[in-house]
Amino acid sequence: MGNIEALEIANFLEKELIGENIIINNVSSLNNLRTNSVSFITKDNIKESFDKNILYLITLDKKINKNSLASYIRVKNPRLAFAKAIERFFIKESSNSIDKLAYIGNNVKIAKNVSIGRYSIIGDDVEIGENTVIRNNVTIHSNTIIGKNSLIKSGVVLGEDGFGFDFEEDGTPIKLPHLGRVLIGDYVEIGANTVIAKGTLDDTIIENYVKIDALVHIAHNCRIGEKSMIIALSQISGSVIIGKKSWISPSSTIIQKRIIGDNVKVGIGSVVISDILDNKTVMGLDAIEAIDVFRFKKKNSYGNNKLKDKNE
Repeated sequence: MGNIEALEIANFLEKELIGENIIINNVSSLNNLRTNSVSFITKDNIKESFDKNILYLITLDKKINKNSLASYIRVKNPRLAFAKAIERFFIKESSNSIDKLAYIGNNVKIAKNVSIGRYSIIGDDVEIGENTVIRNNVTIHSNTIIGKNSLIKSGVVLGEDGFGFDFEEDGTPIKLPHLGRVLIGDYVEIGANTVIAKGTLDDTIIENYVKIDALVHIAHNCRIGEKSMIIALSQISGSVIIGKKSWISPSSTIIQKRIIGDNVKVGIGSVVISDILDNKTVMGLDAIEAIDVFRFKKKNSYGNNKLKDKNE
């Protein structure tokens, strides 16, 4: 990491620097503060170190100790500002290269500044937008389209056939053809070892700014709305539609053909068996609306650790 002036970070964030224009060459958590680093504080009751040359990103209303050796930048959201500053000043840019051990199929369209890692396989007729990074051991099957500025992490599989069968009268399974594609938008992130199946007849679509964690399975014909977050170990069955800015928590399961609205929050480990309207928060085995779960628990003293003897 190079030496960055605190004023450079303040100018980047379009905010005022409070204190000395110290040199920043590292980042720190509040639990392991280091001299000449940048950190952030989100709560007023957190006590920072006053005896080190540290740049803190703080909330607009946080009080500053007048004897502090630290410098400060006031922002609305310190954690967000910290992320932006770190990406701008401290993250090494991609080498924008195709590893010699990657395999590139026929008629592949690769835009400028694309990186493809070692042992990744790019099938025929794939399109990859500019500034997209594809890490190691990724498999992208034919006819997949990936937008610009996206990140595909190691071990991802895009565009493989989904799991779809019908049955003969004697129960013999017959595979349904998968003729659709996977379409990935711009600024999408897909976590390690995630699988996204191509559509049967229609396409599987991941819209712009969707973020998908590791070990997620998204089946054929799904559509994930822009800016939604799909967290680790979630399983999205075939033909599910998820709206914009929704949050699917870890280890959640959504059965096939459900429609999830915009701004929906699905709690950890939920099993969604019904459609969910916009702006709802659901949780539990049947993905019941959260407020109803809390009312049930309160009414039945569910979760109370102080169990009483029935004979009392």
